[in-house]
Amino acid sequence: MIDVGLTAVADHPSLASGKTSSLADLAAVFPVVELDTTYYNVPSQPVVTNWLKQVPTGFQFIVKATQAMSAHKVEAGHDAGAEFTGLRRALAPMIERQQLAAILFQLPPYFGVSATNIHVLRRIKTLYPDLPLAIEFRNAGWYLPEYQTQTLDLLQTLGFIHVVVDEPQSAAGSVPLVAEATNEALTIMRLHGRNLAGWQRGGAQWRSQRTNYRYSAEELQTLGTVAQNLASRRVMVIFNNNGGHDAADNAQQFIAQQGLHYDDLGPHQLDLF
Repeated sequence: MIDVGLTAVADHPSLASGKTSSLADLAAVFPVVELDTTYYNVPSQPVVTNWLKQVPTGFQFIVKATQAMSAHKVEAGHDAGAEFTGLRRALAPMIERQQLAAILFQLPPYFGVSATNIHVLRRIKTLYPDLPLAIEFRNAGWYLPEYQTQTLDLLQTLGFIHVVVDEPQSAAGSVPLVAEATNEALTIMRLHGRNLAGWQRGGAQWRSQRTNYRYSAEELQTLGTVAQNLASRRVMVIFNNNGGHDAADNAQQFIAQQGLHYDDLGPHQLDLF
């Protein structure tokens, strides 16, 4: 089963029924979404309940771990453990309704191969032993020939969902596309585009330029083959190439190419809250 979705809920003008696209707009077209607002702050439980009210009962969420939880923001005296507790509490309605596909730990580029960082991964599993957890490495060292097999074995041993990434390839250490599943239930693909110049760009516009890319039909076909061959029961393909608002169109093109069809899309039909 291949599910297709987007990131950045409010940033898809082609889907918007109002001034900006909403969660309900996305749920009318796709069966899954990745939420990145949780990267900045742990949401309240009422906020999570409101998300659930906007989508069908089978709709799935990938929720980003916070900066502190994913080793981006390490401050003296800051208790990241409290954020693990807070996020789990906030997501309780989503977990109860089996609509949490995964908590995504997108690790920073400086999170390289080391005994300390392996301990961090083990601690994440200890803190969330029973939740679906996805790991995206942004340091290419984990996939060097001398480490790749051990990296994938570690993810599999810990039950982590491997995030397969597609991104521009540069000599500066881009993460390669490693089409391997480490969890039999789910693999996630995150497609960032292939804008090499934008990927390496700094300055005020770096965030939008990094993902400003439109995949060609041929590139989508190749990525579809990758998704089909991943050895998990379910694959979620998340389009993050939204710097120029191309993600929604590319995602719909991918769905058409793969002959995918999703039932029960649209807004909530029953008020279960």
